[in-house]
Amino acid sequence: MSITTFHEGDKSRAICSHCAKMVSTTFVRRDVQFSDGNGFASNVLVAVCDKCGDVVATPAQSTPAFRAARS
Repeated sequence: MSITTFHEGDKSRAICSHCAKMVSTTFVRRDVQFSDGNGFASNVLVAVCDKCGDVVATPAQSTPAFRAARS
């Protein structure tokens, strides 16, 4: 099993729920609010839709930052 490590500025593709289609994405660092609205994780690497700017994916390498922010 191989895990891809992403870096800021890397490109990818993902389905954007806002645009309702497959879009190109760019990995950037952002403050991301938790889906339940209770807090946020600061400065985490996420994939952002190049068309609308919404966060569309979170790489596995960002999981520890989310876990730390939750506690």
